[in-house]
Amino acid sequence: MKFSSRAKRFVTSAVAIASMSSGLALAGLTSAGAATTKLDVPLSPNDYPNYIWPFSSGAFFTVTNMNDFQSLMYRPLYWVGKGADTTIQPTLSTGALPVWASDSKSLTITMKGWKFSNGETVDARSVVFFINMYMAAPGGYAGFVPGMGIPDQIASATASGNVVTIHLTAAVNHNWFLYNFLTEITPMPRAWDRLSASDAAGSAGCGANLDTFTRTAARAVCGVNASTSAHRVASGVFKTLNDRSQDPSTFTSTDPFWSVVDGPWKLSSFDTSGAGNTPIVFVPNPAYSGPQKAQVNQLIMHPFASVDAEKTALATGQLDSGYVLPADVNTAPKPGVAGTMKWSALKGKFNVRTGGTWSFNYAYYNFDSATGGSALTKQLYIRQALQAAIDQVSIIKSLYNGYGVPTYGPIPALPKNDFAGASFKNPYPFSLTRAKKYLTDNGWTVPKTGTATCTKTGGCGAGIAKGTALTLHYEYYNGSPTAVKQMAAEKSLWAKIGVNMILDGKSDPNTVADDCFSGSGTWQICQYGGWLYAPDYYPSGELLFYTDALSNPGFYSDAQMDAIIDATTTGNEALKTRYAAYAAAQVPYMYQPTGTGTGVVSTKVKGVLPVSPVGAYLPEYLHK
Repeated sequence: MKFSSRAKRFVTSAVAIASMSSGLALAGLTSAGAATTKLDVPLSPNDYPNYIWPFSSGAFFTVTNMNDFQSLMYRPLYWVGKGADTTIQPTLSTGALPVWASDSKSLTITMKGWKFSNGETVDARSVVFFINMYMAAPGGYAGFVPGMGIPDQIASATASGNVVTIHLTAAVNHNWFLYNFLTEITPMPRAWDRLSASDAAGSAGCGANLDTFTRTAARAVCGVNASTSAHRVASGVFKTLNDRSQDPSTFTSTDPFWSVVDGPWKLSSFDTSGAGNTPIVFVPNPAYSGPQKAQVNQLIMHPFASVDAEKTALATGQLDSGYVLPADVNTAPKPGVAGTMKWSALKGKFNVRTGGTWSFNYAYYNFDSATGGSALTKQLYIRQALQAAIDQVSIIKSLYNGYGVPTYGPIPALPKNDFAGASFKNPYPFSLTRAKKYLTDNGWTVPKTGTATCTKTGGCGAGIAKGTALTLHYEYYNGSPTAVKQMAAEKSLWAKIGVNMILDGKSDPNTVADDCFSGSGTWQICQYGGWLYAPDYYPSGELLFYTDALSNPGFYSDAQMDAIIDATTTGNEALKTRYAAYAAAQVPYMYQPTGTGTGVVSTKVKGVLPVSPVGAYLPEYLHK
């Protein structure tokens, strides 16, 4: 997956294990009450927002930017999740649920008429602005799937007052289109529809109905010129917003673009130098039209260089919430249920939070020989051997202290759901004997100690000649002590089946992201973290495993997988479980344990609800 046009979505705010807890601390808290002065919360270690426009390209399609930052200021067409609920929340959404035509080829959305902070109405035109931009620069938004959903399946979209009418090119699965594409839309104000701050709002015309709703027409108005998004020449409104959104000096409370918000919060203070060393401060947006205005005067997000630094801030009373390591709390009674506080410095002052997450953890396989891939990773039997040699149950017990669930495919195990199907079973249960047999059955000699060698005349698969040693390079982020121990444990198990796994731990998550998503390095396996199904909530796989998918840096491609995903996205909802079974059996990614996290929240913060599995961040409900 190339950084310029593909997505690095989720990975729990770019940290695989430690920051799995960062979203646990406050998301899903609710209560009514009088305003307090402030709430102090942490950002994940070495993580800081770096993109403000809610139209994120692959380089910026992260939980930190989207869930923890943008969504506080700019609310989507449909808000998903509150507490443990993973469905669309009508009262928190800027539009009413769509009304579908009987042929499933058109729909109508009525906007509620909420207001932006400058008095402008969040109306149908605000929605069409987003769609026009998506049509003009599909590769500029990392949720883009060629030929699917928005914009490629839209024949036309028109705005009339508060009513949006969308006509599609074919019938679709309603839930798929709603939860994977309509949820991506963030209504855009006319204050953004201009080429400079001195121009009149709406003067560029990108937010107006296009006479001919085509990519060419959209580019002519919104300003992206080229035949393909991969080689586009950015100009006009797109370039203006994209360039400004990467410039922290514009992230101010007075910026004529970014100060126009429709969410419950406004940005007050940001590290405009780009260093990411100072706290981010939000203040209430008094013009917010939603059901709950902010109840504190300031929401302060503090950056930290390490888990230890954040824990010190917790212990010294500088934070109202945070994340701790699994070893800091008592063992989880069962997955998704928190044990009691063990760490003496926090006992009686903080409560432990944990919960399921609509995500799964994995490492990428590199199938692209041009970017460091290997013929070894292309062989299904080798991926099967590696998967069968991971003792996920023991890792969760010994390293996660019970705060995790095994991952056997791309469908989250917790919360419970029906996407995998009642008959789904782990195709590769832990067994070193079975793992070794995958190799020996295909021509490898596995010594008692040392590296396995291909000894089969003619080789052990395409590109694997006789005499090849089974050596692989695995790059990962080592910022968490738990992650380092997990990699060491897995390396030891792989060694027992003859795999010489060379671990390459990086201390900066951005370095791992760059290598995973830009084709840098010589990795055959790269672990950036995992995938959160948000803002594409329906787990159908097109963003992950479809040929040329945006979040497929190893360039996995399989015709049967493509066909299964195609069938899932049509009107046949019953086919959704086929994707789960096939993606588990083919192991296009290496499935790793998914942490349920260990977050903590001060006993002074009132109204704590269950953790949001989809990362719905609603600090406006908080008070002390």
